[in-house]
Amino acid sequence: MIAALFPLAYAAILTCLLLQAFRMMRPSSAPKASPSSDRTGLKTTHPELLDENGEVTNEELWAVRFSDEGLVLPEA
Repeated sequence: MIAALFPLAYAAILTCLLLQAFRMMRPSSAPKASPSSDRTGLKTTHPELLDENGEVTNEELWAVRFSDEGLVLPEA
């Protein structure tokens, strides 16, 4: 008797999960935050750019890019 309820319970749970997934993927009507604004509204700096006194460093910054393009020469 109880074994006959397992397929029904499974189907009900699967249906609920699918409905939730489609509801999450549906575009929201809420206004989107502009990508240029900081969420805190404050000017933020990455901690690795600060020296031991908390000031922005004047050191030359290097950028490393990993790609599958073969030999990549540094940009001048």
